[in-house]
This record gives sequence, C-alpha cells and structure tokens, in this order.
Amino acid sequence: MRVIRSFIKAVLLFAIALVGALFALHNKQPLSVDFVYFTGPEISLGLWLMLFLMLGALLGIIFSSIMVGSYRRKIGRFQKRDE
Repeated sequence: MRVIRSFIKAVLLFAIALVGALFALHNKQPLSVDFVYFTGPEISLGLWLMLFLMLGALLGIIFSSIMVGSYRRKIGRFQKRDE
C-alpha cells in the first residue's frame, strides 16, 4: 500500500510540475514588476507567476510548520501535566 501511495504522489508531483512548465512556456510576455522600493527585472509573465506561487507555497509551509510545532509543544506540556 505504501508503494502505491508513493507512486501516486510521484505521478501527481510530476503532473503539477509539467502543468507549471507548460504554463510558464505559454505566457511569454515580458513583464517588469514594480515593487515599493525597486523594480524587478523584465522576465516572462509565466516565470513571475511561478516564482510568486513557489514563494507563497514556501511561506505557507514555513508558517504552518511553526503552528504545528507550537501545538505539539502545548500538547506535550498538557500530557506531562496530566501524568
């Protein structure tokens, strides 16, 4: 069962990467993003979107890991107190 689950995860990851690559390839319009203090380099729209998607996913993983860690510490404290 574990092998099948790993295979399905690998196939899904490959499919998502393929869709992202195709999306980036089909959005070739050059774009320069204007941030508050500086202007980003002029790269394709698809690449900008993929970069911001990856940044958002990474920040989501980091913040959810922090939340899970704090909840695990709280659960550990409650379990120690009950013993």
